[in-house]
Amino acid sequence: MGAIDEFVTQCSIAVKEDRGPGAAKEVVERAVRDRQLLQELPLEANVKVLHNAENLTILHVVMAERPVGAGRPIPHNHLMWALIGVTHGSEENEFFRRSDRSIEPSGRGRVIGEGEVLTMGDDTIHSVKNPSSERLSSALHVYGGNLIAAEKTMWCDPSGNGEPFDLFRVIAS
Repeated sequence: MGAIDEFVTQCSIAVKEDRGPGAAKEVVERAVRDRQLLQELPLEANVKVLHNAENLTILHVVMAERPVGAGRPIPHNHLMWALIGVTHGSEENEFFRRSDRSIEPSGRGRVIGEGEVLTMGDDTIHSVKNPSSERLSSALHVYGGNLIAAEKTMWCDPSGNGEPFDLFRVIAS
């Protein structure tokens, strides 16, 4: 069994035992430092589904270098808890909260660096980008449910109404 398969197995066990992000976070914290796993994960811009089930989705997300002056990333929700463990580069998250029929910024954003893990609750609305114009960003994204089937929302215009989530538009932003 390879390191990726072992990681998926450990996350599955953690979610079955805990039903929350606590035990899974410990698995992700170990994974972002696992040299064998890091060698198995490709560093090519892409979103790869490593596992998808009713109680757990695991993605490997590699974001290309972000051009200087690129537009704002699209805020979106997941409707389930999420863990982001950065394996290469960094990810910058900006957080939002609902305000009447739109969203507004909520506090300060957070940059997650290599080896760090961010936990988000099931009500989190955020946007994410690679803050670097010179280096790829790679991260393990672990979700407490079937992310692919969830009816998520995105806010292309934060002052407007949400609309159905479109993975390709969010990734391209």
